[in-house]
Amino acid sequence: MALQEIEFELTKAQYERMGYPRLEQGQPLSLVLDVGVLLPESGVGDWYEVQEAPLPGRFEQVGHARYAFTGKILEAEHFMEEGEQTGVVLVECAGVPLRITCGPGMDGRLPFGTWEGRTLTGVGSVIGTMEDDYTTVVGGTVGITLWSFRRLSLLPGDPFFGHWHDTSELLTSPFTHDQVLVTARLHRKGL
Repeated sequence: MALQEIEFELTKAQYERMGYPRLEQGQPLSLVLDVGVLLPESGVGDWYEVQEAPLPGRFEQVGHARYAFTGKILEAEHFMEEGEQTGVVLVECAGVPLRITCGPGMDGRLPFGTWEGRTLTGVGSVIGTMEDDYTTVVGGTVGITLWSFRRLSLLPGDPFFGHWHDTSELLTSPFTHDQVLVTARLHRKGL
């Protein structure tokens, strides 16, 4: 069965880059699903592993906006900065395109095989990127319809500090301390 909905984080910086628009249930958007930086060590919080053998694509939710995934690397771009290698890859995970920044190992290099055609497995938190900074050409968009928002109040002194609030809209104001998670329905055509 195809994935019907996805939960992702809308970061403070992303919402600011968008210009604080009013977002509400039923609104269609196109975005890049970005996992951020993963390290090639399975003992750390967000990690990845690359292998030559193909595996079936997987995309399983394991926490709030957090997923375990496996898929084929479709695009890859490598960088060398300050003697360390990094890479940005687009991975197709059970019909969901994820952009992942692959960090180097202890030796400062990417694991062998971090390129197109290989299989990448990992775990990380998904961020929705509507307004990209275009630091890389790698990335695939997916069409969504906004469904609901979960806002974790983290403002010091707020009587609701540490509590989640569900709503069908996100107002046009910055959230400087709060964490916002978005649940969206995936468009079939976007898959």
